[in-house]
Amino acid sequence: MIKFFRQIRFDLMNKNKTGKYLKYALGEILLVVIGILIALQINNWNEARKLSNKEQLYLHSLKLDLEQSQTALDRVIKKTERVSKSVDTFASLLRSHGENLSPFQMDTLSRNASGFTVFMPSEGVINDIIGSGKLDMISNIELRSKIASWEADLRMIREFEKLSREADDNYAVHSTQYFDDVNGKFRQAAFIENKRSIFLKDNILSNSMVGIYRLSKILNRHYLEKSKDIDSLINIIDSELK
Repeated sequence: MIKFFRQIRFDLMNKNKTGKYLKYALGEILLVVIGILIALQINNWNEARKLSNKEQLYLHSLKLDLEQSQTALDRVIKKTERVSKSVDTFASLLRSHGENLSPFQMDTLSRNASGFTVFMPSEGVINDIIGSGKLDMISNIELRSKIASWEADLRMIREFEKLSREADDNYAVHSTQYFDDVNGKFRQAAFIENKRSIFLKDNILSNSMVGIYRLSKILNRHYLEKSKDIDSLINIIDSELK
């Protein structure tokens, strides 16, 4: 092909057809430029296709992680609901029927009134995307923004989980003086009956219970909000998957 074009140029120069030669030369240059542009476009298409395929793989993996995180959230949501209801029930019964609750009832109610939660999301893909600088690979702007703010959104949850654990620890440590777990070996209630009146008047204990109740309610609200965020992420991913 190159020899063919050279021959045409040679013939035009030998015949002193300068004008035609210049037009031909310009046309040849234009063809070369067009060829280069087409080659670049094809290369861009190939790169875009590779990037799109890679993005699709990440989105599939991210969706699986989010679904696992949603399952983990369901667990802690149920637990915070149970703890808040249990501690509220215990506090109410102590106020209205504290003298009449059996030692075994005291054991059960006290045990159910405590317990902290920790949300353990599956973050492998998100950490990989953010940590390796692959966030720009996500084409959807809203999805990219939500991924970027993932860790920041968890900080509030982590703070309240920490406070919840501290409240639970304080309750457990302070209430120990009213229970003797060794009694369980003899099929007896752990609650120490002769300390009932002190237990019912212990404002430190009751304040600890109020703290557990409030923090459980707050955490439950944050967990529910995070659950909605994850649902939103999954819906966006579904719309992006081809």
